[in-house]
Amino acid sequence: MTRANRPAIALLLASISALASCTTAPSQDAERPTPPAAAAAVPSLTDTDWRCIELFDASGAPVDTTANPPTMRIGADGRASGFAGVNRYGCDARIGNSASSAEMPLSFGPVMATRMAGPHERMELERAFTAMLATVREAKCSRAADGTANLVLRSERGISARFAAVPVQ
Repeated sequence: MTRANRPAIALLLASISALASCTTAPSQDAERPTPPAAAAAVPSLTDTDWRCIELFDASGAPVDTTANPPTMRIGADGRASGFAGVNRYGCDARIGNSASSAEMPLSFGPVMATRMAGPHERMELERAFTAMLATVREAKCSRAADGTANLVLRSERGISARFAAVPVQ
């Protein structure tokens, strides 16, 4: 083989190699099934801002949360705080141990709040919300199919309130 023929031979070998790869069986990657989408992580009960979307009074009747619903944030320090309907509030939040990361024992200590007055329906909402906190025994965090983080608070009589995570802005 002469020096002048080397580039032509190299080109011929590269062409044969390229053609051979086109006619071979599909790669193993193509045969491997695509893994299912990873399950969305359960949201954290603590350090998440929650907005009340459904509230029930002591008899189980729904309470109108109005256009400006109560909010809650439970800090890692064991304190819950937020907006109750008219006033800001704070209380202890005792989170118990649980085998499940989604369901956990939860109770709130006495609620302390500012003392401003407001319209009757907002004061009723605030009374129902703070009374509900005293009855909570369990919390369940979940994530909906659309990715929305949810929180359900339960008392001994059943669901007390539902919350949705406030989107981070």
